[in-house]
Amino acid sequence: MKKPSPPELNGEIIHERKLMPLGLISLYEVTFNNGKYAVMRLDKAQPFHQGDVFKRVNDCWYCDKELIHPLAFQFVDQAEAQRSFIEYER
Repeated sequence: MKKPSPPELNGEIIHERKLMPLGLISLYEVTFNNGKYAVMRLDKAQPFHQGDVFKRVNDCWYCDKELIHPLAFQFVDQAEAQRSFIEYER
């Protein structure tokens, strides 16, 4: 039996910042089309900005057609995402 592929998932960046001291990792608070939120970390020289959209298609993540590799994250509710984003180590 063929395993069903996960549905396409879109998430819009609502807040972003670089983590200190070197700013090599960017932190994003994201709202997804499934009603969940997440705080995502990316190791990127070129940061993404508020309003940019992360998209998961067939277990691959993209932002504006650019393949990205987010570090591990979990889906949470809005209050938990806001708390995590604010309290995350700077």
